[in-house]
Amino acid sequence: MTKNRIAAIAAAMTLLAATAGAQDAAKPLKPKEQAKVYEATLQGMLGQSLNRVVETIEGWKFQALAAWEAADPTAKEVASHDRNKIKFSKKEYAAIFGPGGAFKVVVYTKLVKTETTTMGSVDSMGMSGGKDTTLTVEKYAVIRAVFKDNALLTFKVWPTMDQGGMAGGMMYRR
Repeated sequence: MTKNRIAAIAAAMTLLAATAGAQDAAKPLKPKEQAKVYEATLQGMLGQSLNRVVETIEGWKFQALAAWEAADPTAKEVASHDRNKIKFSKKEYAAIFGPGGAFKVVVYTKLVKTETTTMGSVDSMGMSGGKDTTLTVEKYAVIRAVFKDNALLTFKVWPTMDQGGMAGGMMYRR
């Protein structure tokens, strides 16, 4: 009788473990955890063709934000395509574009979460202004991939970035 009981307990524990694993599998990953998955997959794709890498990224439901290509680009030419936080540092420029060649750069984004807040203000007379103003900030995952001679050379993944970080041009401070 005890052998049957032990077998029944073992079967119940296996069923509970499988159910818990299924619940964890159904739970979406946090942006940083998902970014690690993207990085691991792209790391394994180094040297793969442009088409194959782009198909994989688009299969993750990413949308193209920017793309450009150049042969033996200068630092000024690369900087002209840079965005606020999605730009190449001087070290990256030297390591990636320094040897020369034909390059293609693609930037992809995917909405990962939305944050909303409500705010208002009270002036010196006690009057409210901008009462219940709602601000919504969208956070995106960003992938920048660099191809040399149509093969993936390097990539960078940002787990979360707001729209201001992806904006092109100069930021102005008041």
